[in-house]
Amino acid sequence: MIVVITIAVLVAAVFGWFQLRDRIFDQGVEAADTCVEGSAVLTVAADPDISGPVEQLASRFNDTAPVVRDHCVTVRVRATASDAVRTALNAGIDNWDVGALGARPGLWIPRSSGDVEAVTDRGAVDGTPRPLASSPVVLAVPSAVADALATASWADLVRLQRDPQAFGLGEWGALRLALPTGSDSGATTLALAAIAAGIREDPTSELTLEQASSREVVSAVSELAVTDTGASATSESTTYDALAALENAPGSDAPVHAVPVTEQQLASTDSSTLTAVEPQGPTPVADHPAAVLSGDETSTRAAAAFVDFVRQPDGAQLLTDAGFGVGETQDADALAAPSGSVADALLAVLRSPVLPRRATVLLDVSESMGTSEGSATRLQNTVRALGEQFQRVPDATELGLWSFGEDLDNSLPFRVGVPTGPMSAAIGPTSRRAALESSAAASTPAGASFTFASVLVAYADAVAGYVPGRVNSVVLVTDGPDDSPMSPEELLTDLNSVSDAARPVAVNVVMIGDNPDATAFTDIAARTGGTATTVPTSDSPEFIDLLGKLLY
Repeated sequence: MIVVITIAVLVAAVFGWFQLRDRIFDQGVEAADTCVEGSAVLTVAADPDISGPVEQLASRFNDTAPVVRDHCVTVRVRATASDAVRTALNAGIDNWDVGALGARPGLWIPRSSGDVEAVTDRGAVDGTPRPLASSPVVLAVPSAVADALATASWADLVRLQRDPQAFGLGEWGALRLALPTGSDSGATTLALAAIAAGIREDPTSELTLEQASSREVVSAVSELAVTDTGASATSESTTYDALAALENAPGSDAPVHAVPVTEQQLASTDSSTLTAVEPQGPTPVADHPAAVLSGDETSTRAAAAFVDFVRQPDGAQLLTDAGFGVGETQDADALAAPSGSVADALLAVLRSPVLPRRATVLLDVSESMGTSEGSATRLQNTVRALGEQFQRVPDATELGLWSFGEDLDNSLPFRVGVPTGPMSAAIGPTSRRAALESSAAASTPAGASFTFASVLVAYADAVAGYVPGRVNSVVLVTDGPDDSPMSPEELLTDLNSVSDAARPVAVNVVMIGDNPDATAFTDIAARTGGTATTVPTSDSPEFIDLLGKLLY
């Protein structure tokens, strides 16, 4: 009996233990289901071009009543430009500006991987972001333009933008590529990166900031900024605004013939008048990586759970139906996305293009330019500063170099070192850039300064060689007063006689140090619509910057 009773007690104890264990488990599940830790919101900052599908997926995810670490999680999606989030993260995620950007996100889905790579605060991103949905960048164009672009490369777009004859469509004029820079215009940046890659003929490696700031790329992007009609190709509108404008006016006389878009953006408009053209060369792709941002464990786990949900077959199908490609296989012909700093540099040039101009530099080589300033003379400092600008100006700029002093060319007070002409046009066997540098370097300070007479001749030459649609100028660099018998009043009178209202030429005066004739030079500049600026020394960044502003 004792044995039987003992066995019965043991069986009852075991049964009771299992019952208690199951009850504890059920209570745990029930506690989790009732979110004993309360609710939590996961904010997702998504680039505007993908925010719509992501918002739909967030609604589906919320319908599953997700619970993460005993928190009932709700996902909220906010369309936010990728560059705005990137800038905020680089300022420090803990300094997130809620007033300007809304709630701090736990998940960021930017336009491309380049945006993530540009986040300098490495602690802001948790883990390694992977592409979520991709779409190649193409040109949206009317069918007639599509045929003309059939064999064009990304680099060819620069030539087609400025040259109506190169486009080959007669009454259509040139390409007239619109480059919107509004909140959803990431396709513009990616298209610029593809064009830059084509210009530097090295599409296999990622574009660096130094390359994006090079003369070749700056010149190309600057030329894209203006159409053949003289209108700006840029605007603060969105890509969808530009698409709508093109669809409403797709004819030959329209101000716009093409807009860079992602393939998905064009498909979403369901346009019947526009078609997609993919220029030859590596294709830029918006790959929309999912970047979990640093935060508390609930936030990071919720972000990871939502990303896993999006990657499920149903989520992938929704993205596919929206026109995106899914999967992480990298196309061998895809162009590496530019980093944020490179993208910013390209857009900065686009918004403030270095437009081609026509300028004649009139350089003082009189004895006073031999004055020492810093480790060199004024003339040596000036030659060095000009050399930097000669390398930077766009190929389409027309530039020339004259020097003046006393008896430089037989009895003339001036000498034409390099006649004014396009930087792309060589001087005999020598490039114009090299000719300008060598001519400036050969200058030696000596004699008096016959400034006024030289200004008059250079100004008359500039009026005769005037190029419409550009800034035409004479850039006078001098450090002293005029030594000729011509008075300032006589010069102003003579300038009036050779001027032409239809061919405006500005005289921009750069004075080094104190100049007794400063008032006269200011009057000359004012009479011609130019500027007169004094720099304290030739050995200063201010001097170099000023020359840069006057020459490009």
